[in-house]
Amino acid sequence: MGSVFAIVTYDKSVMESCESDNLDEILEQARPDRVNWITMSGISLQDDHAAFMRLLQHFQINPKIFSIFFKHESQPFEGEYDDCLYLEYAILLYRSSLRAHKRVTGAIIVGANFLLLLERIPSGIFERTRRKILNRHSQVQKYGADYLLYLLIKTVVINYQEIYKALARKFETLEDEVIGYPGQEVVYDKILELRDEYKPLRTYLVDLIDFVGEIREDDTRYITSGIKKRLAKEIVRETEALLADYHYLRTWMAELIEIHRANVNESTNRVIKILTVISTIFLPLTFIAGVYGMNFEHMPELAWEWGYPLIMVGMTMLAIGILAVLRVKKWI
Repeated sequence: MGSVFAIVTYDKSVMESCESDNLDEILEQARPDRVNWITMSGISLQDDHAAFMRLLQHFQINPKIFSIFFKHESQPFEGEYDDCLYLEYAILLYRSSLRAHKRVTGAIIVGANFLLLLERIPSGIFERTRRKILNRHSQVQKYGADYLLYLLIKTVVINYQEIYKALARKFETLEDEVIGYPGQEVVYDKILELRDEYKPLRTYLVDLIDFVGEIREDDTRYITSGIKKRLAKEIVRETEALLADYHYLRTWMAELIEIHRANVNESTNRVIKILTVISTIFLPLTFIAGVYGMNFEHMPELAWEWGYPLIMVGMTMLAIGILAVLRVKKWI
C-alpha cells in the first residue's frame, strides 16, 4: 500500500488544496509563485521509493536525503543543505482512555517556497493545522514557508499541552481514590500505572526544546529572523512551561505515594493496636489458665466446689478491669 499525498498551496490572495494517492496529481497543483505544503503520509521504502525520489526531484532537493530519511537512526540536526533545510522529528502521542503511548517520526523539508512533511506513520496530529489554514483562521498567507514550519511546531506544543491536561485530570481522579480508599493495593497499582503514563513525556519535551533551539540558533536563509523570534518568544517559553508542568506532576506523584504509604502505615497501626489490646487482655488470662493447667497434686483450689466459678468470675473481672484501664488511658 502506497503513501497518501496532500497539498495546500497559497499566496496572499489564493488558497487551494488537494488530496490524492497519485503524486503527479499533487505536483500538478504546485505553483512556483506560491507557498506549497505537501504532506506524504505512510511512507515505506519498499512501496514509495519512486514517489519519494520524484518528490525530491520536483523541488530540486539533494537526492541523498532519501538515504538519510530511511536510516533506522534519527539524524541529528545538521543545519541546511544547499537547496533546503532538513529536519527530523519524533512526537509522542497519547490516548488517555487506552493509557497508551505512540511514537511517530518523520521529517520536514523547508525550502524557499515549499514545505514537505514526510510522515512515516500517519498520525493526524498536523491535520488541525491543515484545517486551520484552509478555514483561513491563521496568518499563514502573509508569510513564507518558514511560518508554516512555526505553525507545525506550535501544533506539536499544543499536543503536549493536551497530554498534560489529560494526565492532570487522571491525577485528580487518582487523588480522590487514594484518599477515599486508603491503603488498598489496587490503588497503589493505579499509581504505578499512571507513573508509567507520564514518565515518557519529559524526554520528548527536552527533545523539542533542543529541536527549536537548534533551529533558532542555526544561521539559515530558510528561516527568517521574525520566525526565529517567534520560536524564541512563544515556542520555547511554552515548552519550558510544559517541562515545569511535568516536574509538578512528578511532585504530585510523590505526594500521592506518600499519602498511600501513610494510609498503609495507619492501617497497619490500627491492626497492631487491635492485636495489642487483645494480647493485653488475654495475656493475664492465659497466665491464670496456665497455672491451673499444671495439675499438681497439692492444688487445693482444684478440690473446691466453687473453685471453677470463682476463677471464671475472677478472670472475667480482670478482663473488664483491663478494658476499663485502656479506656481511661484513651488507648482504645
